[in-house]
Amino acid sequence: MFEIDVDPLPGTPGECVAALEELEALKAHLAARQARITAHLDALEADASDRSVGAQVALARHESPHRGTRLRAMACTLVDDLPHVLAALEDGVINEHRAEILTAEAEHLPITTRSAYDTQLGDLLSARTTLGDRALRLAAQRIAMRLDEQSVLKRRERAHRNRHVTAQRRDDGTTQITATLSEVHAAAIMQSLHARAAQDKTIEGEERSFSQVVADLFVARLTGQATAVATPIAINLVVSAETLLGDSDEPAELVPMTGGAGGPIPASVARKLITCAPEQGTRVRRLFADTEHLVAMESTSRTFDGLLRQFVTLRDRTCRTPWCNAAIRQHDHITPDHAGGPTSATNGQGLCTACNQLKEEPDWTHTALHRDDLDPHEVQITSPAGQTTRTRAPDPPGLAPPAPTWVLESPGHWVLTA
Repeated sequence: MFEIDVDPLPGTPGECVAALEELEALKAHLAARQARITAHLDALEADASDRSVGAQVALARHESPHRGTRLRAMACTLVDDLPHVLAALEDGVINEHRAEILTAEAEHLPITTRSAYDTQLGDLLSARTTLGDRALRLAAQRIAMRLDEQSVLKRRERAHRNRHVTAQRRDDGTTQITATLSEVHAAAIMQSLHARAAQDKTIEGEERSFSQVVADLFVARLTGQATAVATPIAINLVVSAETLLGDSDEPAELVPMTGGAGGPIPASVARKLITCAPEQGTRVRRLFADTEHLVAMESTSRTFDGLLRQFVTLRDRTCRTPWCNAAIRQHDHITPDHAGGPTSATNGQGLCTACNQLKEEPDWTHTALHRDDLDPHEVQITSPAGQTTRTRAPDPPGLAPPAPTWVLESPGHWVLTA
């Protein structure tokens, strides 16, 4: 899409390091330019919601809507309230990530206090500090606490009310469970787990590492079982018939129905899950993808429920908004029900809550592109600025995904298809 003339690679290690440093400063300068343009877009879209503007930023920068909203907030805070921090970003003193750290702390301060916060940060950054992310965040927090302790306390209270637990699939067959809760509760949990793990490690014949004992205790205390295998759960596997029968090693797909962590799993693991399910007390839905696409279905109800709801979830797997990848929380009519859109797989898509709400914002439109139930399910999203992006449901296991291509729809207007 872009052609960039580049000089030959540096000839010495010193030149390599100097070039990397120069490019890092250029990246920071461009990030500052993006911030100014984003804040200008926000001003031009004065009648639009923050969520709508953030989503447009996300599409332009190939980020999730949540990330786009954060980038919009950062840009407006930098331009309106933190000129010293913005100048440090333009000069390459800090990068975009550290600018976001500093603006995140400012967003919880009253407007009247942000100027003093910015001035003190400017003094700190003018010394060309070598503080890392954590140290810089702590320094910003100390400044904020000195300026307005009450705002900091209110932020902590809001954070405690928003306590939650999430699961994030990793790339090595494990899942990271994250609990956001108070420091006191976190300390009590870790102290209890470590104390019991220390006792178990003294048992003769214990071969597990200390970390493994802590992890197993975590599972046992949450499930009431000695191992997660003994805990009854429901597993949804999308697997090709060839993989199931052992004629192929194409990975299967683990698809959560309640917002958990899913993703591809090795073929041998999928076969083991299916064959061992009765002994494990686990229900496994074996959804065979032995044709090019899962068979569509339609409902006479105006809501997605039952098998149709499961089908849309299993077909889309994650939120259909480009670059979002959040868990599916809501099942949406692409053409709204009130506009005559049917409750069908063709007219349905899985979205996270935020993206479903965004779809109802003024001047956002979603259009189903495919005409036949056996065609790949594609949706075109058009933003208020006229930017169009297409999203395609993932192929069932066993099919080679098509290569993504850029299509020129109008002068200077490219659309990524995949």
